[in-house]
This record gives sequence, C-alpha cells and structure tokens, in this order.
Amino acid sequence: MTTTLVVLAATMGNKYGGLKYLEGIGPNGETILDYSIYDAVKVGFNKVVFVISKYFEKEFKQKVSSKYENIVTVKYVYQEVENVAEELRHPRRTLLWGSAHAVLCAKEVIEAPFGVINAVNFYQRESFELLYNSLQTLSNAPYQCCLIGYKLGNVMPESGGANRGICEVDEEGYLQSVIDCPQVERIGGHPMYLNEFNKWVNLNEDDCVSMNMWGFTPQIFTQLTEGFDNFIAKNGQDIKAVFIIPDFISDIISQGMKVKNIPTSSMWMALVSPDDKIQAILRINDMIRKKIYPPKIF
Repeated sequence: MTTTLVVLAATMGNKYGGLKYLEGIGPNGETILDYSIYDAVKVGFNKVVFVISKYFEKEFKQKVSSKYENIVTVKYVYQEVENVAEELRHPRRTLLWGSAHAVLCAKEVIEAPFGVINAVNFYQRESFELLYNSLQTLSNAPYQCCLIGYKLGNVMPESGGANRGICEVDEEGYLQSVIDCPQVERIGGHPMYLNEFNKWVNLNEDDCVSMNMWGFTPQIFTQLTEGFDNFIAKNGQDIKAVFIIPDFISDIISQGMKVKNIPTSSMWMALVSPDDKIQAILRINDMIRKKIYPPKIF
C-alpha cells in the first residue's frame, strides 16, 4: 500500500529568488525538513509529494529534495497565484492562496489516504507514527479526517509570538472548530493571544493546537474543490485573502463531517527567531546522543 505524505513547501521561497528556512540544525547541516522526511520514511511513508512553486523549483530540487529521491518516491506539484484564472483574481495579487489550496494542488497525484505537514515544522517521530497508523485505517474509520493535535505548551516559540490554530475538542475527541489565533506568546509566563480588539486573551497550556499535521482520504478533494470555488467567488479580488486549512476544517465540521483529534505529546520546534535556532541545535544534539537520530541521516 502506498502511504503518501504531502509536504506544504510553496512558501519556502519566493519569485525573487532564494529559499528560506534552510538553516542547518544538525551536525552535517541537516534541516528541519530533512529530519521530517527521515522520520516519515522510518515509520512507513513511501511516497512524498512536495507542493512547491516553479519560481524556485530548480533550487529546491538541487538543494533539498535530491537528498530524498533514492530513499522514497518523490513527486512535485505546483502552487502558484496563476492557478486561478486572471479574470477571477486581483491583477496585483502576489500572495499564494493558502494552505488548504496547497493541499488541493496535490489532487492529481493522490490515490489513497494521505498525510499533510508543513515543511518548516519539526514534528518528532511519535507524531509521524500516529499519523501513519491512523492512515492505515482511515478509509474504514467512523470519521473522515484526523488531526495530530499538539498541546499548546509544547508548541510555543522560545521568544516572540506565532499564529496558532487553537482547537475545540469534544468529550469523544472530535474537533468542533479550529480558530486561527494570531500572535500567541507567553506574557508573564502564561500563553495568550492578541484578539481582534487588540486585547490579550488567556489560553491554557493543555489547549489542543493544530500544527498542520492532518490525515485525509482522497474524498476530501471534493470538499476542497467546492470550498475553493466558493472562496474565489467571494474573495478572488481580495489581494490578501487566503484559503487556509483551519477555516476549511471548521467549515466542513459545520456541515457534519467528523474530524478526529489524535493527541501527541511531541514537542514542536521551528526557526521563528535566533533563540529558536539555538534551542533546536541543542535538542537535535541531545536526540543524537540518545540515538534517536544518527549523526548523519542522508
């Protein structure tokens, strides 16, 4: 059975040249994405689909994905502003259409249940194991999608703030909504976010958070296509509007689709600030000492 991981990587670069988020954190310059692919293959994923932009396709293949092509099947799909017909979008639009649209771009190369991750997040192997195992039974499960849900306290940057998808989960473990909260950070040691009225709102360390690690069946493309068509009809001329996974998930839940939260105790990390890089290097070195990772992974 093919088990596919879709990696959202189109925002790693831009049309003006240069890939972002490629700083090394491992002893041989390994990046966060390198560790994600390593973990995914270790737990059983055997196909990786990269959603990228043609503006940095050559650089991405040379510097990033060439390392993986001998160990896993690699495919590419492309997310561009031009995916939407010119007459349906703002003529000065340069911003990509969002994470839910990025997933939709993979439609033609997906034939079985698949996982989704962001290229710039470090998820840890436990989370990939949970995702892989969930995908093996998703077609026959009493729910149509799943989220690998993190605890808020485990996904806070070392310094500064970051957007977080705060999830409401019922007693049976099903998502009720995903709210994209901007500028989540610790204020006086406590997680808070800045609401639309410019007021700080308290959050809980144990709140469920989406870090965009999802499991879907191919049937989701029907809802994604319909959702994106509706989005473009309403927002195509908006220069900044985006079709993101939290909004899409909340919408399909409201229509009756069941989305299961599968909690993980894993610790997230990414390179949001220079302080994050220092902590990431220390954590990777610690995991190498514990033999979770070899000193050289590719």
